Amino acid sequence: MKSISEAYISKLQEENIANGLDIVKIRYALAVLKDELIKTILLICIFALLGQLKPFLMVMLLILPIRLSTGGIHFQRNIPCFLFSLGYFLVAVCLLPLLKVELTFLYSVLGLSILTIAVCPLAPSEKRPIISRKKYLQNKYFSLIYLVIFTFILLSSIENQAIIGMCIWALALHATELLFIRVHKRKGGLTCFKN
Repeated sequence: MKSISEAYISKLQEENIANGLDIVKIRYALAVLKDELIKTILLICIFALLGQLKPFLMVMLLILPIRLSTGGIHFQRNIPCFLFSLGYFLVAVCLLPLLKVELTFLYSVLGLSILTIAVCPLAPSEKRPIISRKKYLQNKYFSLIYLVIFTFILLSSIENQAIIGMCIWALALHATELLFIRVHKRKGGLTCFKN
């Protein structure tokens, strides 16, 4: 993968398509893409071994746009990032669904999670900060619109109550993550998580 990305970058440089800053951004984006691809393949293998591949894929596909647009906790290394993602999905797909709760309680969790995500600021990576207010607002508006779409898909298109519960728990975990970041940034913390 590295040789493919370096060949691509060399071609851009040769053809004078990108300047130095653009090359840095492209190199970072390709590194992130490679890391995310490896992480996703490992997660798929783990959840396939656990017999939870379909629920994991459903939860991941529904929650991914909101996680990408709002950000979250970022780590300096790939292993803690992978372990955090693994823990996140294990809790959402395997552990929290073991709690026997009423559907009305889950809908309350859904409503509270949506409200929390709507109120909390975005949490982008320090290596890819949102510099302009316009870009910040675009991401914020996308996250709010997607929350409506997420809720609509969840409540109208998915019949499996267990999957609905897993998706709601995943959204609740993400809302908790954003709230955690907001509280700790106010206190000047989170230095150990910075990407």
